Amino acid sequence: MKWNRSLPNGTKDKLFKEAMQSYHLESIVNHHFEHRGYQRIETPLIEFEEVFEGMDQKATSRYRFFDEQGRIVVLRPDMTLPVGRVVSTTGIIPPVQLFYSGKIFRVIKGHSGDYSEQLQAGMELIGYESLKAETECLINAVSISQKCGIADFQIELGHAAIVESIVVELGLSNEEQQVFAQILQSKNTPNLLAFLKKYETHKLYPFVSQLSRLFGDWEILAQARQLTNQPAILDAISEMEALIAQIHQVYPEQAITVDLGLVRELKYYSGMTFKGYTDQSAGSFFSGGRYDQLLTEFSVAPVPAVGLVFYLDKIYSIINRQTGWENPVETKTLIHFEEDCLQAAEALIASEAASRLSLHQNLEDSLQYAKQWQIPQVVHVQASGVKFYQVEDVTNE
Repeated sequence: MKWNRSLPNGTKDKLFKEAMQSYHLESIVNHHFEHRGYQRIETPLIEFEEVFEGMDQKATSRYRFFDEQGRIVVLRPDMTLPVGRVVSTTGIIPPVQLFYSGKIFRVIKGHSGDYSEQLQAGMELIGYESLKAETECLINAVSISQKCGIADFQIELGHAAIVESIVVELGLSNEEQQVFAQILQSKNTPNLLAFLKKYETHKLYPFVSQLSRLFGDWEILAQARQLTNQPAILDAISEMEALIAQIHQVYPEQAITVDLGLVRELKYYSGMTFKGYTDQSAGSFFSGGRYDQLLTEFSVAPVPAVGLVFYLDKIYSIINRQTGWENPVETKTLIHFEEDCLQAAEALIASEAASRLSLHQNLEDSLQYAKQWQIPQVVHVQASGVKFYQVEDVTNE
């Protein structure tokens, strides 16, 4: 069987309107960061597989193949780790504020509805340990979301240090950590209490036993603070409270929720994490967080860093469900010209809005093309002058 008329699983062609709107979304994000003073960075689509060991994901989730020397390379499944590689190997001196856009590839199995090929755009703040970096990420998140056309959404905050502190304090084995993470992700209180049975006398029990319920409105942080005196957890709660206060200075009406039992999806997250959700989508349309240990993946001393990424394909789908896209600028005038009138035709296209040249040899073909693509007007440029045709009138003759 020939496969030259088919696409690999998880990929798709974008045509006309969808392709234009995806390009438009990418441009919005890029122009925003450029205007805000960020430096653009681009990394190769193909990287050595070792670059992505910090994702803590199975190799089967990557598109893997061999280069000419027999080394394993992959289509990049993530944008943050390649940026970390660049910073650690090129002599860039932090702090730096970077932005990027491009495609990533992850093997999607089952029927999730997601594509293996995904368009992303985002920012990386390398070398900033202050909470101002997280604030900058979320200010950008709200501003860009609004510019893209998503007005009604909520930000969910988590903190990697909370679950990590519990794992250390309880001394959980690797197997127990996996079970604990699954319980937290499912928010299953009976299973959580059963798992914690042997820890009922532990000083963290009052807090951990409530983890499956410690999510929702950000005001739940005050309740969580009363359940523990563990310093790392209290510090994490304080950071979340401070970040919320900062965001509400600029966007006082922005909906913000918290999840103290949030399990980090990527191994490199070390602090605050955040996601953006709307009612029109099951998954998040942006995400990010702090990853102060990222550069240690490349045998470099730790450098504080925070990042934010937008999933542009998901944003496109949300807007389609939410309000629909405005129609892209359509051609209103098709300019048919005789071969000795190209200069006049070019002058006309420069002055006539929403116009383009016809590349047909005969006027009849240009008129038929305009009818087919619903272009209302054809202008015929010839040495003797310019003649206008209304396609609807021509059709009725």
